[in-house]
Amino acid sequence: MFMPLIYWIVLPMLLGWLVIRWIQRSSPRPVPPDVAELFARRPLERRWFRAARRDHKGLRPLGDFEKQPEAVDAAYADKERAQAAGENAQFLVFNDKAELLEEVDS
Repeated sequence: MFMPLIYWIVLPMLLGWLVIRWIQRSSPRPVPPDVAELFARRPLERRWFRAARRDHKGLRPLGDFEKQPEAVDAAYADKERAQAAGENAQFLVFNDKAELLEEVDS
């Protein structure tokens, strides 16, 4: 009775999860040079998040936050200000390892 459940549901989900983890570990995304420079200048505490703005002036931080939703809210708030001013910019949210979590364009 439980064998079909294991064979047809649990085993494929477990194998899929393992494949996804293997792909993420074997092919990491390279950190862009401007992001690496920003994190070298201003290191970020462990388990914190950073919102940043990339425009014609370069990459500038918007702030460091303890929770990811706060950083995303800051990025969207600055996006709305940029749209109101008619500016083109890219708004990014990073974790403490400089991995891109969220990207928004204005």
